[in-house]
Amino acid sequence: MSILDEQVLSQRLHEDLDALAAPPPPVGTVLHRGRAIRARRWAAAAAGLMAGVAAVAIVVSAQPGSPAARPAAARTGSATRSPGPGGPPPPGGSLNAAAPTGGTVFAAGTAGGAAWQLSLRNVAGHGSSCLPAVMLNGTDGDLLPTAASLTNGITSSAFLNYAPGHPGAGYAALQVAPAVTHLTAIFRNGTTLTVHPVPLRACGQQRHLAGFAYPLSGVAQITAYSGGQFASTARETPPASMFGGAGDSGGSATGPPALRLVPGVWEHLGATPPDTASGTIGSGGSGAGRWRVTVTLGAAGECFAGSSFGAGTYTSGTACQPIGRPPATVMLRPLVFAAQPRLSGYGGLVSPRAATVMAALSSGTTERISPVTVGGRSYLALALPSGTTLSRLTLLDRSGHAFATVTSIPPAG
Repeated sequence: MSILDEQVLSQRLHEDLDALAAPPPPVGTVLHRGRAIRARRWAAAAAGLMAGVAAVAIVVSAQPGSPAARPAAARTGSATRSPGPGGPPPPGGSLNAAAPTGGTVFAAGTAGGAAWQLSLRNVAGHGSSCLPAVMLNGTDGDLLPTAASLTNGITSSAFLNYAPGHPGAGYAALQVAPAVTHLTAIFRNGTTLTVHPVPLRACGQQRHLAGFAYPLSGVAQITAYSGGQFASTARETPPASMFGGAGDSGGSATGPPALRLVPGVWEHLGATPPDTASGTIGSGGSGAGRWRVTVTLGAAGECFAGSSFGAGTYTSGTACQPIGRPPATVMLRPLVFAAQPRLSGYGGLVSPRAATVMAALSSGTTERISPVTVGGRSYLALALPSGTTLSRLTLLDRSGHAFATVTSIPPAG
């Protein structure tokens, strides 16, 4: 069953549950597997389908006592199948719910048997610093640009395909102007999904966010509306090259295009957002040369660049990864600064609690490293002499007390 069938089945199941507590809403028919099923037959049809298939549905994210815990009042989106020959477009019901007041989630569901949610998080780790990011299940962050001064339209849109652990669907996150009341997304198999933005506050600024899952074949068009009117500067047409290119058959793609970003890094429609923060996180000497490691946070993710220079030569290499939340200990990224003579090392994100990191080397020496703050996040970097490995990291807090020891260290590049 494709994610599109799953969404339609989920809609009908939610409508049946609502009918137990309140009269059914005045909606028409919903198509499933090419057949129109009238509202009075939904309960029976859903029972038959549940007996024959393993349903995976996009569901309402609800918490006790919140508006989302009352499905009839909380629904804000809809999905419909394309009409058959000569038939009218069938209206659908809602798939998404507004997040509870004070929450961070603005879209949630299940796809390919796995639960997912899109939330707004602060991925900075230090005090007053703040970096707002959209995250899929608390990982794979995409930094949000400053909300533009648009009064009516789509501010930014990003797509995440082939995310680690999510092989069956892609995900879209949209930031819109406050006047936008709803958006429609047309998938490349002809199905239409309607979602409503959710207002959330982060880093002292109000954001209006909407999100949804889509089949790997991709999204053909997104349109924003203010009330019943088309919003200005509010129609976007993602190119097919952003997706898997499965044609218009729906839920599965033939495979990722040849050129992809790092898995877990979002792709942006339109102009690439500017880098949010960058800086040097470590430098030093090695023989007659020097080395340096910088980090950049932006649309390409979290990118570490190692460079070495000396004796008239300069070499560099870059390694990128998805933006995550600050770790409890440390997350290291192996780096190679030069091929000849070989100089390797690490760049990494460290717990904001760490004031000092002691690095024990296989040579029996110990290096004392002071983490560097970039964009409100703590980083460390070190280079290893030829033939030397990193054996252990010990993290000390501001009082000098060791609170963590890390011995599981990836091989140097």
